[in-house]
Amino acid sequence: MNKYMIKTPIWKTKSIGIATQRLDDDLLVEIEYKQSDGNRLYPYTYIVRKDTTDKYPKQRVGGNDLVIIPISELEIYNE
Repeated sequence: MNKYMIKTPIWKTKSIGIATQRLDDDLLVEIEYKQSDGNRLYPYTYIVRKDTTDKYPKQRVGGNDLVIIPISELEIYNE
């Protein structure tokens, strides 16, 4: 399982975009964005399961096909 770091979420929709080529397998995701106090707004590691990404909308950005996943629907990864 690979790990992917996202610098900032998509603020307008409170979601993340993951390139479809990264979804060959389940993916661990962390959102690095920090608030002004230095704490991460989304402090967890999330798991994106390859077999659930079909239900989310796709968007083409800069030549890449992205799966747009709402942060509220991300599953917290517990090792």
